[in-house]
This record gives sequence, C-alpha cells and structure tokens, in this order.
Amino acid sequence: MGIEYELRVPESERAKVAVALAHHLAPLLTRLDPKVNEPFPNAYVNVIPEGVYVCDNLTDSEVSAQIMRGILDLLLLYSPEVTIVNP
Repeated sequence: MGIEYELRVPESERAKVAVALAHHLAPLLTRLDPKVNEPFPNAYVNVIPEGVYVCDNLTDSEVSAQIMRGILDLLLLYSPEVTIVNP
C-alpha cells in the first residue's frame, strides 16, 4: 500500500477536465513513469468523477513527484483550482 491522493476540481469544471484527461493523461504518464505499463508502476493513476486518484507506490519518489506535478499542472490548465485530499 502506498500513499493515496485525490486531486479534485470544482463540479462546474469536471466535464472539461474529464475531456482533457481522456486526451492528455495517458501520454503524460507514458512520458513520466518508465514503469507505467508494468503490473506495479511507480504510481497508480485513475480518473474519478471528482478529478484524479493517485496512489504513490513508494518505489521512486522522484518519479512520483513528477507524476503529481504533471497531473496538477494539467488540471490547472482546465480548472481555476485543484484540491488535494487524502481519501
């Protein structure tokens, strides 16, 4: 078990964020996580209705930090705010 996060956007922004994630999330993860297609990647990332769920698997702190930063930057391109919570 790793460290879990939810990156949530306001309800009014969720539709456009979902479209952006469908287009940009997979290429972002492919670029940042060398283990993205392995059974145990550096971070599990799933789109959720509120935004994005991330589980840092604690295998590579630098890669996990880059993934979090990349996702946060992507969300902020389509939403004026992002809230990070521990589910």
